[in-house]
Amino acid sequence: AKRALRRRRKLEKETKQLIKQEELKRLHKAQAVQRQLEELEERQRALETFGVKLERELRGESDSGINDETQMLHEWFELVLEKNKLMRYESELLIIAQELELEDHQSRLEQKLREKMATDGK
Repeated sequence: AKRALRRRRKLEKETKQLIKQEELKRLHKAQAVQRQLEELEERQRALETFGVKLERELRGESDSGINDETQMLHEWFELVLEKNKLMRYESELLIIAQELELEDHQSRLEQKLREKMATDGK
């Protein structure tokens, strides 16, 4: 009986360590996603600022010295493509963040279930 109890405690301890490691992995991944979202937001702001400037130039409201409308339109389309790419990337990051939240929630539910089963078994 003592051996079985020791074995069960050892198993519980190992399980808790594994859970802690998984939590740390999710935390690090969540922090990386958060950093990437912040960097993305900065890039989007810079693109927005450049887009406003370019739009004014296209309308003739600004004297930038660029008279080549073809070049400005090319820059405009490049800007739109880049902005769309960033928006897709942001969506992917938000999905990853949501996935991490769900994994964390699942882990907590599994822990509660283990605790209930341990108390019911005694």
